[in-house]
Amino acid sequence: MLARTAENMYWMGRYLERMEGTARLINATTHMLIDSHQDARISWPVLIDVLGEDPQGFIQEGSSSELGVMHYLIEAEDSPASIRNSCNQLRTNARCVREVIPRDFWEEINSLNLFMQTECTLASSRVRRYSLMVEVVRRCQMVVGVMDGTMLRDDAFCVFNIGRHLERADMTTRIMDTLILQQLTPTEGHSSRRQFQWTSLLNALGGTEPYRRYFAQEEGETDVIDFLMSYPEFPRSICFCLQKIESAVKRLPRSDGVLAAIARLRGGVDSEPLASLSTERLHLLIDQIQARFIDLHSALTEESFKAPDT
Repeated sequence: MLARTAENMYWMGRYLERMEGTARLINATTHMLIDSHQDARISWPVLIDVLGEDPQGFIQEGSSSELGVMHYLIEAEDSPASIRNSCNQLRTNARCVREVIPRDFWEEINSLNLFMQTECTLASSRVRRYSLMVEVVRRCQMVVGVMDGTMLRDDAFCVFNIGRHLERADMTTRIMDTLILQQLTPTEGHSSRRQFQWTSLLNALGGTEPYRRYFAQEEGETDVIDFLMSYPEFPRSICFCLQKIESAVKRLPRSDGVLAAIARLRGGVDSEPLASLSTERLHLLIDQIQARFIDLHSALTEESFKAPDT
C-alpha cells in the first residue's frame, strides 16, 4: 500500500470518529445541563478548549455564548473543530482512495455528506440540537457498518481502523475532561467524585447499560473513570481502543516505535489507582494521556506510514 493511501485511510477513520465524538461531546454537555441545578452556569468556550482549539481567539472573533459555541462546533465550515468541517475532510480523503474502498462505502460517505450540508444547521433549541446530534451519531455508525460489511480485510482496512480507534480513545478523554472542568470542583486535599454526576457522561458514550450490567452487582461501586479507561470489554474504553490499535499495528511495517508508544500509553493509564484520584489529579492525568496520543500519532505517521528510504 502506498504511503499516501495509508495516510488517506488513516485520516478517514479519524475524521469519521471525530464527527461522532464531537456530537457525543455536545450531547454530554446537554445531559449535564439537564442533570444540573437550574441555576448552573456553563463556560461554553471550555468545549472549544477541550477539542484543542484556542477559545480566546474564538471569543475575540465571535460569541462565547451557547449559540456561538454551537455554531463553531456544528456548522462553521471554517472551524477545524466543527462536525461539518470533519465531514468535508472525510469525503476529501475518501475521494483520494476511491480505488481501494468499496462503492457502497463511498456512497454511504456521500449520503452522510449530503445530510451534513442540508440538515446539520444550527438548532435554536437544545431539544432540536440533541436530536440532531443523535442522528449524526447514527449516520456515522451506518458508514462504519457498510465499511465493515463490504471492505477487504487488507492493510487499508487496518489503517482505517487504527485511525478510528485512536480518535475514539482521544475523544473519550476529551468528553471526560469536559465534565471534569465544568461539573466537578476540587475541595481541600483529595476530593472524592460523586458517582451520580457521571450519568451524563455514560449516557453520551452509550455506556449506561454496560456499566450497570457488569458492575451493579460488584461490592461497592466501581468507579466510572476506571470503567471508561481500563475496562477492556467496553468498545469506547481507552483500554479496548488500544487493544484494537495494537492488533492492527502488528500487521504494518516498521511498527516497533508504534508498539512502544502504545506501551507508554498503557503505563500512563495503569500508573495510579483511578478511583482515588482527586479532580485536579484526574485532569492532569487526562492531559498526560492526550499528550501520549499525540506521540502515538507521530510514531504512526513518521514510521509506519512513511515510505521507506530507497
